[in-house]
Amino acid sequence: MNNKRYKIRGRKSFMWLFMSIMTINMTILSLSSCKEKIDDSDLYTFTGEMMIDHFEADTITYGHFIKLLKIVTPSKNESASTMYNLLRARGHYTCFAPTNEAIEMHLDSLLTIGEIDNDTYNRTKQGDFSTIPDSVSEAIVYNCIIENGDNEAFSTIDFEEGALSTTNMNDRYISISYGNKVANVSASGDTALATVIYVNTNSIITEADIEVENGYIHKINRVLSPSNSSVSDLIINTPNTKFFGELLTLTGWDKKMTEYKDTEWEEKWEEIRGTTYKGLNGNWEGVYPEHRYIGFTAFVETDSVFAANGINDLSSLKSYVQKNAYYEDDSSLGNSTSWGDDYENDYNWLNQFVAYHLLPERLTYNHLVMFANEYGCPSGNLKTRETTKFYVNVWEYWETLGVQRRPMKITGIRTGKMINRKSKYANSRNVFRENISDMTEEDMGITISSTNGTYDNNALNGYYYPINKILIWNQNVPNNVLNERMRIDVTAMFPEMMTNNIRQYGHEDRTKSFYITTDYFDNMFYMADGTDFEYLPNTGYSGGIGSWMNYQIDEFNIRGNFDFTMKLPAVPYTGTYEIRYGINANNNRGMAQVYIGKNPNNLPAIGIPLDLRSASGTLPAATGWVEDNANDDEANAEIDKSMRNLGFMKGPKYIQLTSDKTCRDGQNALRKIIYTGQLEAGQTYYIRFKSVLSGTSYEFFYDYLEIVPKSVYAGDESEDIW
Repeated sequence: MNNKRYKIRGRKSFMWLFMSIMTINMTILSLSSCKEKIDDSDLYTFTGEMMIDHFEADTITYGHFIKLLKIVTPSKNESASTMYNLLRARGHYTCFAPTNEAIEMHLDSLLTIGEIDNDTYNRTKQGDFSTIPDSVSEAIVYNCIIENGDNEAFSTIDFEEGALSTTNMNDRYISISYGNKVANVSASGDTALATVIYVNTNSIITEADIEVENGYIHKINRVLSPSNSSVSDLIINTPNTKFFGELLTLTGWDKKMTEYKDTEWEEKWEEIRGTTYKGLNGNWEGVYPEHRYIGFTAFVETDSVFAANGINDLSSLKSYVQKNAYYEDDSSLGNSTSWGDDYENDYNWLNQFVAYHLLPERLTYNHLVMFANEYGCPSGNLKTRETTKFYVNVWEYWETLGVQRRPMKITGIRTGKMINRKSKYANSRNVFRENISDMTEEDMGITISSTNGTYDNNALNGYYYPINKILIWNQNVPNNVLNERMRIDVTAMFPEMMTNNIRQYGHEDRTKSFYITTDYFDNMFYMADGTDFEYLPNTGYSGGIGSWMNYQIDEFNIRGNFDFTMKLPAVPYTGTYEIRYGINANNNRGMAQVYIGKNPNNLPAIGIPLDLRSASGTLPAATGWVEDNANDDEANAEIDKSMRNLGFMKGPKYIQLTSDKTCRDGQNALRKIIYTGQLEAGQTYYIRFKSVLSGTSYEFFYDYLEIVPKSVYAGDESEDIW
């Protein structure tokens, strides 16, 4: 049988499964005496209703949509002549189907703005859609259909606040949000509310989960028509973000946030389309990224938030920044804040204020942080748990735009996403949970809204999100919020991973990994020929003691005679730091010399080569690893101290592997201290890894780094084990 999975959710699915089993059993009985090997991958055919069948049975609702489907040709699937033919065939499709009224309303709006002329409009009123411009008809159709490939189509039980994990046929994310409407009013005047599902902010699902053999249909009351504006233009033209839009224009950031697609990569893709790369040793099959989109995310104070803080114009904002900002002057780095009106100057006060609101990647709301295998959630439970079951907080450290490269922390908690939250934890060897009673109002951070009410926040090249407080780089951020162990997944260091929906594959099962070429990552300074740089998602959401262990269930695996140099994340303040490398040792691994410094063309070597082979450098005898004693914390602390003296640490207890095991329990899941020394805020540092073994089969595991200030690893209190 093939490997496709099917959700058994309704009567149609149950009857299909029952009939399929009966068909297979009867076939086996009739062929029991035959010795030939039978291809049983397609013993049955679907006899139920396809999407097109459902639409054809209700032309009063979907007649206009059917006509468009017969006109539009698939953009990627070349096996079907029209979208109509595509949706009548087997497959897995999610369709947000607009009604006749929705399409008529959409055409009315296009006439108003001049995208269709009067003649075309009048002909559509007569049922003739043939003269609609291709760009218009394709946008209507492509924006409402997701081709799910080998994965299941999306029903409402797969929805979560934010974007669906697979983009539509126009390569745009479809966003989901929730609201309420009055369901009925009782005789006593009491009202009952019903949940409403919004799609792309202003379209409502009026009938959900219409299950057909090739997917799910969700009937909607408005055509999905995401904005084709850039993030900055969308902010500028949104009625309640006018002031921030003005700031973008004054500082020139509006012009710096217009890119959308790397056209050179698109040309390269045409040359390699359909090719599969199996690596230097031919054992791991991978594909190249299809696109290299360029994206941005902005966190925006609405006009009302500015007004609530006494900010109504540029003068009042300047007064607020002068009073609250922490723009340290360091002439050695050329960082002297200008308080004049040279707003496009990188060191101007207003430019710095705006830059700290902007990220160089397209982040959907549900991927502002990545929930994966944090403590309390074994990786195998990832796809079945509920949002309210998160046991501990999850966080990401993103680097903002601007020459200062200031870090921003986003924390995911049970109730939402927060910027620069300083969580206080009830911390012991068995408890790691946020203790709000110990947190101040400033500790709570800034709340991020997933939508901007009825206004669209989904731009062509990214998103903007309203926030409820003024976001500013003040002393609290570097000296309190970020004065902590910063554990950063390596994939988060490359904006292209998020913008192009590569990281974790949007939590969908896939069968192939990605191969990354030299010119794909902006933060990759150098990659030598013969370096196999592969991204491996943990598609089975598995992990266990002695097996594949990852932070956030993915990794880079680099092979060949590898040699690559990349930017390190920026530090929040100048001081002494440790840089730690997350290890998953096994006998397929190799050895690498580490280099760290400011000049990427001449980096000094740091220490002895990093040996990832479990048969040599990472044996318990070499690292000092001894299993924890559940009843003797003092003895465990002594083991930790001995390991640090050898330059090693146990893996974090925060990373859950199985129902009762974490990375701290695995002798091959370690942390290696690869650097200790001063790092300067605002300075760019680079790290290089170069193989020291001959041969192309050795693997270099690259999962996460920890950047840890001295106040944590040598502070008054011992560093926690999490």
